[in-house]
Amino acid sequence: MVFRTVLCAALAAALIPAALVGCTSASSRTSSLDWRPCQENAEFACATVTVPIDWGSADGATIDIAVVRDKADDPGRKLGTLVSLPGGPGGSGVDDILKGGKFSPELRARFDIISLDPRGVKRSHPLRCDAGLVGHRPNMVPDLGGRIDEVRSYARDLAASCREHTGPLVDHLDAVSVARDVEALRVALGVDQLSLYGRSYGTMAAQAYAELFPRRLRASLLDSVDDHSLDGRGFFASSARAGQDTFEEYAAWCERDVTCALHGTDVHRVYGELFARAGRGELRDLAKPERVLDPMDLSTKVTQRLFSPDWAGLTADLQALTAQPPASPQPAAPQRSGEPTPAPETIVCTDWKFDIADQDDWTQQWHEQNSNAPTLRAHFAWAAGALCSGWPTPPQNLPHRPRTEGTPPILILNGRHDPATPLEWATRVAAQTPDTTLLTYDGWGHGIYSRTPCTTSAADRYLIDLTVPAPSTHCPAA
Repeated sequence: MVFRTVLCAALAAALIPAALVGCTSASSRTSSLDWRPCQENAEFACATVTVPIDWGSADGATIDIAVVRDKADDPGRKLGTLVSLPGGPGGSGVDDILKGGKFSPELRARFDIISLDPRGVKRSHPLRCDAGLVGHRPNMVPDLGGRIDEVRSYARDLAASCREHTGPLVDHLDAVSVARDVEALRVALGVDQLSLYGRSYGTMAAQAYAELFPRRLRASLLDSVDDHSLDGRGFFASSARAGQDTFEEYAAWCERDVTCALHGTDVHRVYGELFARAGRGELRDLAKPERVLDPMDLSTKVTQRLFSPDWAGLTADLQALTAQPPASPQPAAPQRSGEPTPAPETIVCTDWKFDIADQDDWTQQWHEQNSNAPTLRAHFAWAAGALCSGWPTPPQNLPHRPRTEGTPPILILNGRHDPATPLEWATRVAAQTPDTTLLTYDGWGHGIYSRTPCTTSAADRYLIDLTVPAPSTHCPAA
């Protein structure tokens, strides 16, 4: 049964009629998945679906993809199956559901909600690389002595360790492969169509699914969408602008609100002083005091506080870092430890291409980052892009404009002040994708579905009734 499921899914992906090889039509099949109570939370059911490591060689080695099901609370009014694709890269959809999920009671009543750990993540054959290399990357700041040749050498060493600890899956972690896994899941579920909810990096696989299997889609909701049409330079620039925009929103709040503990203080200057100290190796990670906080770590920690946003938490972090006595010495160069550790963040190198010609080009692009993010200096995407520029395996899913035809109407939700997936990405994806509507949340943060009753209601009406909001619809900030 497992072999038949994998084979039929592969043939469906290749657009070969299932009847020619004896695959049962979806409308006459029941689920072939072996659902059992999840060990972590028996309220939900867990199973696995077996898929090829390489969808270009469907009779080769396989892995098991972990899936979870939250059954419709009102089975008599069930509309179908909603597959939720987690963000990241590295987010666990299984964990999202086991922890109670993010969906409204109305949506949980009307759908079987299914999620998964994407290939390379947690329960689905996790990508594992050398812990010593993962924990100590090279200098990523050209102005502070960073060298792109050292970054590329590190990338080659890291990739070799990932292959050693993970195997051939390391070459097949892209969003297109995840989309084909979702199609295999649909076949195994025995349903004709899916509704999809993709969040953040999950929108990459959702967009790929729409390109590959448009007629298997009932609905597709893209929440905080990635713009896969961008080249590396455009990705860097727009990400930096988004980070700076959200920091400016934080600074404006701190200036006008007396509850901000740094009210009356120039928070741009505070960050600038911390960035300089991080460049000298004087800061420690607040959560792991044994680790030095380098400049890119500082930028990442600050930007992550803007996801919710957690402005009070960011203020506390800035105060705590400012009060730290100088740390020393700086960390040694990256060294192998021999021990594996999860490293799903490198999955980005399978979907994006970052061209950096040489040291001068890298320095020029760094100065462009500084221009787009004069306070933060750079977005956390900078380090990922520099690493991927030296990744020895070319991306399997090259950036491109959307190639969709025959999909149902698609809905995008995006925040006006999003530090990770800027509104300009959503605007461009909506313009480039036929029959797509953008709903803008005029507030802050990353991930929009559950922000306010307005955003949740609009999304639910789309998924339940297939009602698309009017063009240029906005939900007010909360």
